[in-house]
Amino acid sequence: MLTRRLLGILRSWRLQGRNIRGRIYINFQGINAQLSGPRKDAMDYANWVKEDERFAPTYIQVSPSPRGHAFPRLKLRYKPSLVQVCEDSDSLPLTDPTARAVPLTPKQWREKLEKRHDALTKGAGEVSNLENVKKVLLLDVRNRYEWDVGHFQGAQRPEVECFKSTEFGLSDEKEVEADPLAGVDKENTEILMYCTGGIRCDVYSTILRKKGFKNLYSLRGGVAKYLKEEGASQWNGRLFVFDSRLAVPPAFYHGEPAADDTSSSTSAIARCLTCGSEVEPVHRNCANLDCNNLYLSCAACTAKLRGCCCSECMEAPRLRPVLGQDETYQRWHNYRDPPPPPPRPPGWVSRRALKRRRRKERRKEEERLKHTGASEVHCSSGGESSSEQANPSFVHQV
Repeated sequence: MLTRRLLGILRSWRLQGRNIRGRIYINFQGINAQLSGPRKDAMDYANWVKEDERFAPTYIQVSPSPRGHAFPRLKLRYKPSLVQVCEDSDSLPLTDPTARAVPLTPKQWREKLEKRHDALTKGAGEVSNLENVKKVLLLDVRNRYEWDVGHFQGAQRPEVECFKSTEFGLSDEKEVEADPLAGVDKENTEILMYCTGGIRCDVYSTILRKKGFKNLYSLRGGVAKYLKEEGASQWNGRLFVFDSRLAVPPAFYHGEPAADDTSSSTSAIARCLTCGSEVEPVHRNCANLDCNNLYLSCAACTAKLRGCCCSECMEAPRLRPVLGQDETYQRWHNYRDPPPPPPRPPGWVSRRALKRRRRKERRKEEERLKHTGASEVHCSSGGESSSEQANPSFVHQV
């Protein structure tokens, strides 16, 4: 009840007349918001939220959007789950800090990564160093297309399409090829979790706690805050974000334009899905409406496959037009086939045909009344003539 009341306050007061677009999701567990707009309008909203003592520790991520708004519209909704996960989030103790992973500052995170990297490179032949490396595991809880654009060195590629299908560490089997947590010593292994802004780590770490993992650490503020405070140290590529920018270079978080970001670590990681060549990290959706795969593609493969991710999708019955590099598809319902018309009952007449029938009936009625009126006038005029002839004196007097 309180959250729905807060939604009404936001709609009627705090967001009224402000140039803000984005997504604001709220429930009894907290707020998950991603906004774009002029700095004054966006920060007024953020500061108003932080005035509540329950949201005072909230960290506000700020990054530039050179092309204006990063979202097409504003969505303000109550959602039962702030983040879609593989199990019911209502039963997760998300508001309990002890149930979540221990947050590390970007500096502490970098120091742990450097220590792990040094042990892996400098003392690879020593058994003790290898044992130390095995005791620290780097876990990327994002999606595969986010990893393809950029990730921390040593993080395994997550073979998942969406966060809801993430099931790392949930299987009881000792060896699962796509699970980096399979067979891991839950008591003695440090799990370093990271995501874009930190909220997915907060949610998923509570699930891992229930599965028995003891040493869980997360990057406070996510990769976005790390790039802003520590730069691209131990990071390869760009950062995928869920708005119109899609792939943001690390230089953005320091107020530098994308053109100035010429370091090799920000571009060499992105490769075309079809030919494997290095490409500018620009994502596109498959032109096949039933596939809609989000992938990286070079210009040559895009033209060759007509915007599809593979040759099989080129033969699909429902294909969307090929878009330019900076264009995006509209919502999927704009391209779907119209539904078939409902069956017509016996004697059914369309509205247009019914209107034509009524107009025709009105014209017939008007013609009938006109013909009847003309006959009556003719008869009355004949009678007047006869009366004039019979009484000429009366007519003269008049």
